[in-house]
Amino acid sequence: MRPPRHGHRWLAALAAALGSVALTIAQPAPAWGAGLPIPAGFSVTAHDQAAEGVEHVVLARTDPPMVVNVARIAAGAPVSLRAVLSNDTVAGDEPRLETTSRMCARVHCLFGINADFAGVGTGQPLGAFVTDGELLRSPRNTHHQLSLTGDGRLTDQTFPWTGRLMTTDLKQLSLDGVNVDRVPGKIVLYTPAFGPTTRTAPGVDLVVRVVEPAGEFRLGQTSLVEVIALHEGAQDGPVPPGGAVLSADGAGADALRALWNQVSSGAASNQAFLRLESTEDVRESVGGSPILVKDGKRWFTDPGDNFTNGRHPRTMVGWTPGGDTLLVTVDGRQPATSVGMTLHETTDLLIGLGATEAMNLDGGGSTTFVRAGSVVNSVSDVEVHSGGKTMLRHSVQSGDKVLRHVERAVASALVIVPRIAVSVPPVDPLAGGVALGLREQALALPGGTSASPWVTASATRGNGSARSTGTLAAGDPASAPDGRLPALIGPRPEVVSPFVRVAVALDVLALIAVSGGALIVRRRVVTLPLTEE
Repeated sequence: MRPPRHGHRWLAALAAALGSVALTIAQPAPAWGAGLPIPAGFSVTAHDQAAEGVEHVVLARTDPPMVVNVARIAAGAPVSLRAVLSNDTVAGDEPRLETTSRMCARVHCLFGINADFAGVGTGQPLGAFVTDGELLRSPRNTHHQLSLTGDGRLTDQTFPWTGRLMTTDLKQLSLDGVNVDRVPGKIVLYTPAFGPTTRTAPGVDLVVRVVEPAGEFRLGQTSLVEVIALHEGAQDGPVPPGGAVLSADGAGADALRALWNQVSSGAASNQAFLRLESTEDVRESVGGSPILVKDGKRWFTDPGDNFTNGRHPRTMVGWTPGGDTLLVTVDGRQPATSVGMTLHETTDLLIGLGATEAMNLDGGGSTTFVRAGSVVNSVSDVEVHSGGKTMLRHSVQSGDKVLRHVERAVASALVIVPRIAVSVPPVDPLAGGVALGLREQALALPGGTSASPWVTASATRGNGSARSTGTLAAGDPASAPDGRLPALIGPRPEVVSPFVRVAVALDVLALIAVSGGALIVRRRVVTLPLTEE
């Protein structure tokens, strides 16, 4: 067989070159640490191991500028992932919120990030909250949950739960919520973890005292309680230490009255069993939204809003098929160093880090990455001087003189702690020398107000004199300014990465070139006469 003429050798060369380029683009990204990939376009600017199986990496890119902090927990590392509630209460006295750095410090964390969104005007976490198996707040069906199970798995599903109170005559009361806003006709359990009072409108309160086991109400645990009182017309009633309150109006109030009549008449014992349980073995849980990655693909729908498509600071958690957990923050609103990310870019980042499952947490000015109690990322909320006033902003505006960046107080945190960790009491937010967050500044300093979580009245000089009063804009688009989030939504149509598109296009061109060359060669084989050498 006669070889093809030299004039067609360029086809083979082109095919080889295009194939080489496509293969180069398709090659996996370089890795850091124990083999986790570096997302395309990023480089490692800092990397160290904080403890066995726990490492910290800082990633950066220049166009556009972005800075990313990642804490990686290797599967089997001798540490625990723990949910921490601000000031250890769902809706306690002001100041309600607490900075991530203080929550991290008081549980002696290795690393920590801010967690769930805070409700506007309440400061309460939007989703459920579980720590060490204790249900401090029940879930809602419009918010996702990031949960850690007893066998160490992370899940992104809202966990099912039930609660009931059963008296000795075997009559049961079903609970409709734990430490949440009371819904008309429903019965809600308020524990000391909610705060000193129920914050409810007029209704009926049934007060119980815990007999055994003493302490918190945990999922899967039956507590013996003693029914001690019924308060008609109760409003914002006290929650007794070592006890709880079942509160309701309407049909729920009728059920509480019926139970009390049974007990007070002697038809039933004043002792009863109270049990909270879930079909999932949930050990830790915080709310979040939306789910970013599921089965290695983008999962959320794009509503076309600023929350989704604006570049903002972001906080998220991802996990890999091998069992590694990633706590990730992206700095933003700082054009010289880091502009932030859209949720689409955030999703690509997590997939680039090797995550096949991931969820978004509270972002914007809430985004905080802490190591051993100290903030290591560049938080975006700023105190500025503008127009003769000192005020706090979500980002710098033209004409502002930046005085300092300020860590925002948040509803909860997610932290990494050694397996044997010691908790210490919350820090007094009014004590001298304590760095206050925005919400705490608003309430602790002269002229403070509790009208909104993001309002602050004044800041003080070192000598105690007050600066001019200023307010922080109420709406942070990356931090649920109106309390609504694109939560339980379906999968977004998969968008192929531009790098993949290029690689596929080059592969197609290479295939066309090779096929064309093969056809030419085949035509020559068929049409040219055979000759003997």
